[in-house]
Amino acid sequence: MFKRWCIGLVLGAALMAAPPVSTRSQAWVLALDERGGLVGDLRPDELEVKVGGKVRPLTELKTPAQTADMSQSWVLVFEPIRDTTTRAVAFTAAADFLTKVPDGDRVFIVARGKDSLESLMPGLTGDRAAWASAMEKVPGMLPETLTGIPKGQVGGQGFDPAAKALPGEPGGQEKLAALLAKFQNGASWAGGTMDQKGRTALDRLNLNDSMLVSSLVQISGREMATLESILDQMGSIPGPKHMIVFSRCEMDDLVHPSIRSAMNRSFTRTKGDMGGPAETATLAVRDVTIQQQRVKEKAASSGVMLYSVAGAGPNLVGNIGTIAAETGGFCFPLRSELERQFGQGIQIFGSRHLLRWSGDVSSTQPVSLEIKSKRKGIKLIAPSMVR
Repeated sequence: MFKRWCIGLVLGAALMAAPPVSTRSQAWVLALDERGGLVGDLRPDELEVKVGGKVRPLTELKTPAQTADMSQSWVLVFEPIRDTTTRAVAFTAAADFLTKVPDGDRVFIVARGKDSLESLMPGLTGDRAAWASAMEKVPGMLPETLTGIPKGQVGGQGFDPAAKALPGEPGGQEKLAALLAKFQNGASWAGGTMDQKGRTALDRLNLNDSMLVSSLVQISGREMATLESILDQMGSIPGPKHMIVFSRCEMDDLVHPSIRSAMNRSFTRTKGDMGGPAETATLAVRDVTIQQQRVKEKAASSGVMLYSVAGAGPNLVGNIGTIAAETGGFCFPLRSELERQFGQGIQIFGSRHLLRWSGDVSSTQPVSLEIKSKRKGIKLIAPSMVR
């Protein structure tokens, strides 16, 4: 039905046969030209890999054409989204994306319930009818804000990365197309309430209330721990792995540039404010940065690329968007043109070179990864660390 698109006829280079390797000695790398077009014919002599600052010799290089038939895994995570219009944009883009997932790829859908992330299927599956059924449930269950106390692990049907793939129901693609048509018809079905114009992240968080902000930071930490648990389980899954997080909630407000700026602003102190807004902002930024680092390290150790669909522009990328690029992923603004951009992205996300190199990394801590192309005008999108 769907095939992953490759760029013409390209020549790959397998320098030597290699057994399965850990994520510490391989990376999936996207190559783009100066116009943003895909490049699918990089050669070993055009690439340089440094791990921990040391050059590592390539042992294998596979082009997008050579990995086009490899099954890829897509985990779609829906965190709370406030605004009705924004919710409709997110759900419609996700449904459109699912209609374009190539045959052979597998999908796992997770959405926030009343107090935690809940899986809507037991594991990764290629059953398109199951994707449609899960996606149809998301608008009705997804809250507008971070409610309750997250459990730190995914609820619902859980997540079994080794779950046996059952035969898909007939007509799955037609069900996805029907769901997309439904989602494209207005926005009232999406739930949520309209955002108040002029209301900012500072207004929503209220840095004068340190107890409120501290509570939100703790909830964010438990929510991020749930993502870590999913990422950890994804480590055993072969092939390219992607986690796409849709979000527009307090977790994203906590990383808004205005919160970091508030660390150095003068506020009116109030009696009993327990330190003042500047101190509250400082502690929030510190703790959220630690949470993000943990998720980034877990993604690196599991070989998962993170994508964020959350912010409103280049400088407003949301919680996961702050770290997505360092895992080899992307950030997409959650606004009206998302459906078109995100739907086209399916071809880009999966069209990567597979690089493998030799040399053991003795450290148990995260180690820097730097991959450069010697070909002029080439931009590489790749993870910035291995663990």
